[in-house]
Amino acid sequence: MRIFLLFIGLLPGPALGQEDFLLEARRHLKALVRLDTSNPPGNEILAARYLKGELDRERIPSEIYTSSPTRASLIARLKGSRAKKPLILMCHTDVVPADRREWETDPFVPVEKDGYLYGRGTADIKSMCAVELSILAWLKRRRVPLERDLIFFAEADEETGDKERHINWLLREHGEALEAEYAINEGGNTLWGAGKPLEIRIQAAEKEYLDLVLTARGQAGHSSVPRRDNPVAALSRAVARLSDYRPPAELLGVVRAFLERQAETAPQGLKAAIREVLAASPGEELDRASERLSEVQPEFGAMLRDTLSPTILKAGYKSNVIPAEAEATLNARLLPGRGAEDFAAGLLAVMGEPMVGLRYDPPLRPPIAAMPTDTPLYRAAAEAAREISPGIPVMPFMAAWSTDSQELRARGVIVYGIDPPLSEEDGERVHGANERISLEALDWYALYLRQVVLRAAAGEVKGRPEAR
Repeated sequence: MRIFLLFIGLLPGPALGQEDFLLEARRHLKALVRLDTSNPPGNEILAARYLKGELDRERIPSEIYTSSPTRASLIARLKGSRAKKPLILMCHTDVVPADRREWETDPFVPVEKDGYLYGRGTADIKSMCAVELSILAWLKRRRVPLERDLIFFAEADEETGDKERHINWLLREHGEALEAEYAINEGGNTLWGAGKPLEIRIQAAEKEYLDLVLTARGQAGHSSVPRRDNPVAALSRAVARLSDYRPPAELLGVVRAFLERQAETAPQGLKAAIREVLAASPGEELDRASERLSEVQPEFGAMLRDTLSPTILKAGYKSNVIPAEAEATLNARLLPGRGAEDFAAGLLAVMGEPMVGLRYDPPLRPPIAAMPTDTPLYRAAAEAAREISPGIPVMPFMAAWSTDSQELRARGVIVYGIDPPLSEEDGERVHGANERISLEALDWYALYLRQVVLRAAAGEVKGRPEAR
């Protein structure tokens, strides 16, 4: 059932009806999907120009920042009284590449089918850009008095995964444009099912991304004469030991809060594993409990420790030649606040192979701890959820993946991840074929995020939900 909200107490002005507001968000999403901003190469200038054109029509000041002719982010500002520091509404306009041969439709032609909108970026994360743009327009047309400036930040180059990205250039060259107290970005996990939101997981922390390269070197030779210094064998032993390695478990506050909420509604087997973790003492008892949780729910288990996964192996060029070198790449995800140097030093002792060296590129910034959850913005998100969908569980969440939120957090901005709702099946399509979002979920998200913004930035002007 579609939900409508009627907001009262706002100043008179040109109104954008509820139905029009939702249709406008859909229109923006379809327009953005049509723009092929696959990264690489990105070509995000296409999206930046579209967004600027829409903002110009609303007379909302905006600027495009380019680090190359095609790599561009857009920043717009809707001014408030400035009684409080700004709130950033953040999203990224690039998408991962799409192989048309794997899709049932053209990934860059938005298609409505059976209540879904199909296309690359519908779920990750042009839907967020479309909703945030619509919220700015709605606030401007209704002349809503704001206590904070609202900054709309549609960024380029989030999907590349490179160490030095467009956001690093932007913050270095134009950081003053993104000075704020709070920000809302992707990175959370809003669950959708049976035509309604089931759970809102607000991302308050995320793991740190770290690639490590193992290199084994020895004497090349003919394969008919086995050698004890065979680099392939030494590397294989090291990779096997690291794959089996389980760093000590640690129950962070944000993870404890998440698991406590999960324990209220989880199936019996998962509930028992969660409660065992919550009751465990630090050390071996928590390590054992974490292993059992990982067996039942690997995603939850990964929240309790640093993780390490082999992803790339390179060795040899001919089957009858022992190579002089072999190389492996392992991807680590470190708990918030964990330093790369200490983690890497511990791995050398674990693999125990003198022939194998380890290297990594030092992070560009220090590790980031979890965000506080006793803030006005977090409360606004929880209260808005209760207004829009009474009874829905809201909880802090630590993501095992990485976003660009960390770059803003490193500059003192408190950032939360609040994502558009996806079902389990829809989530599996992200970065894959036939990506989609439920149109009903998109409508709900537009109404929900608008209410979050009203509560966080509009001072005494509050929305009151009424069925219509």
